[in-house]
Amino acid sequence: MNDDIVISVRNLMKTYRLYNSHADRVKETFHPFRKKYHHLFNAINDISFELRRGETVGIIGRNGSGKSTLLQIISGIIEPTSGTVAVNGRISTLLELGAGFNPEFTGRQNVYINGAIIGMNKKEVESRFEQITGFAGIGEFIDQPVKTYSTGMYIRLAFAVQVCLDAEILIVDEILSVGDIFFQQKCHERMEEMQARGTSIIIVSHDMTAIQKYTTQAMLLDQGRCLFLGHPNEAVQRFYHMERGFKPDAALTQSNDTAKPNASTSTFERDVILDWPADNAFLDLTKAIVIGEKEVANCTGIALCNDKGEPSNTFQIGDQVCFYFEFELLQDIQVPVGGVTITNEMNITVHGKNSFQYLVKAPNVTRKGTRVRFRQRMEMAVGPGVYTFTVGFATISAHEYAHFTEMEYSQTSSPKLESILRIRQAGIIVVQGKRTGLSLPFHGYADLKGNCVLSVLD
Repeated sequence: MNDDIVISVRNLMKTYRLYNSHADRVKETFHPFRKKYHHLFNAINDISFELRRGETVGIIGRNGSGKSTLLQIISGIIEPTSGTVAVNGRISTLLELGAGFNPEFTGRQNVYINGAIIGMNKKEVESRFEQITGFAGIGEFIDQPVKTYSTGMYIRLAFAVQVCLDAEILIVDEILSVGDIFFQQKCHERMEEMQARGTSIIIVSHDMTAIQKYTTQAMLLDQGRCLFLGHPNEAVQRFYHMERGFKPDAALTQSNDTAKPNASTSTFERDVILDWPADNAFLDLTKAIVIGEKEVANCTGIALCNDKGEPSNTFQIGDQVCFYFEFELLQDIQVPVGGVTITNEMNITVHGKNSFQYLVKAPNVTRKGTRVRFRQRMEMAVGPGVYTFTVGFATISAHEYAHFTEMEYSQTSSPKLESILRIRQAGIIVVQGKRTGLSLPFHGYADLKGNCVLSVLD
């Protein structure tokens, strides 16, 4: 096999005997004339493909199309009926988290056992042990039997073991949605790191966004057969087309919605912002990740409120969200800039904007001891889900700031900011579908304002 090819699958078949009842199985076993009471089912039917070094292949299809069976054969869990699988490299498999864990052993012992399963020696596992425990974040429980773990702790350690042992090939089956949003984002960050390092990956998922984000090619399976192998976008389109064959298209109607102007109403006040929320509205930031120049500024508060100024983290699609954040300067800076970035569970930035991009008026110099307050409103016109948000504080030179209205779009969208602080995962935003009023479904991350007109010509 070519050294560039890490997995080669050729004419793979997996056939099962299916019986209508257990009695039929017994009758077939003992029938004197070998009468057949079964019928054959091809779970995998003549599949061939190659995974090259550093490549990520996605596998999609309906439930029962053969995706998990294919991964189990490649991983060596089950044997094919015919065909071959050649593997050139060490495989780490995420098919069922914790399947290789012994509940009577401690987390530490299970880490070493799983390392040995994929062919690592004790010294290799030891060199990665701190990374595994840091990723899992279960603290002193690492030396307790895993049967005492909560489901969340169990999942975190199982995932950490597999993605931190630096296998050359990673096989993932619907695992990236485990845990809370913070852990999901960490999982996606790790996936990106592994791809950048050149790990070869096979990923099965019903999340078409993940397939389009991560894979270099994708396979569409149906009833055990490969219908398509090629560009992920085309594979996803074919999957949706296949799905529509079982669902009637919705009737097209004209919408009278009109787009709202995306106007900025941000300003700065030299003393206080009049509608600053009460102290009990501010978030607990003890678990937030603070990155940056802590000797230059200190974040003294972040609040997340609804359009009435009431503290809230749950909204409906299209609701107004109001972020309040304050920084205390520990040194002099030039023009202060603050902003918010919203990230989904896949660690994809859905939206990010700062006061500079809102064309906010600001002082040219801000002195040590000053408190700088921001109020940033936005419409949560995004799909239902759980999001985290990051608050950032930066500065820009008075010269750049004075000429920002003359800049090209590319310059204003990526200004020459000097980052001071970022408060990552400052809080969670839960977006739900509308419970009252009109809320039309949409695909993707954002609900872009617009309308549709249909005309029929005879």
